[in-house]
Amino acid sequence: MSTSQNFWNFSNRVYQNDDVQEACLALQNKYGLDVNLILFCCWSGALHGEFTEELFEQSLREALDWRQNVVEPLRNVRSWLKQEVQNGRISADSSVMDFRDAVKATELESERLQQIDLERLVDRSSDGEFEPLNSSARNLRRYCDRCGVDLTNDVKRLLALVLDASLPDVGPDEALRALS
Repeated sequence: MSTSQNFWNFSNRVYQNDDVQEACLALQNKYGLDVNLILFCCWSGALHGEFTEELFEQSLREALDWRQNVVEPLRNVRSWLKQEVQNGRISADSSVMDFRDAVKATELESERLQQIDLERLVDRSSDGEFEPLNSSARNLRRYCDRCGVDLTNDVKRLLALVLDASLPDVGPDEALRALS
């Protein structure tokens, strides 16, 4: 992985994989994990090593604040519109669908801005020797632990899909072992 790869480009590359999209949404919807933080654990671990205590705490605080005040309200509007259209309480005319698409685009832009904010927290001057797979896996385990998410076989399998896609030279079995 290129050391100049920014977090947003990394996330777009990883998230193009359909399995990763499904895994991230399952980790978000079923286990309450933040997709941007999952990806941040992998990106930062791959390029900069294991989180320092300061980086970990600061990224959690900033991501929570951004998610609660920006991302989730936008996601709620988009989801509410979809549900109301499906239930027939709101017309599915083009103006409503255009508005929903605009909210979706704004939600995506808010996630990009959140990633820029997280990326700026990384102190690149302190990068030393580290193993990308193990650093990324430790970041993911630490994040799950902080969120009270047990590393069940299902959680490890979902995280391994993201980890495998994050590190092109790693296979799915190796990613799974690193999470154990």
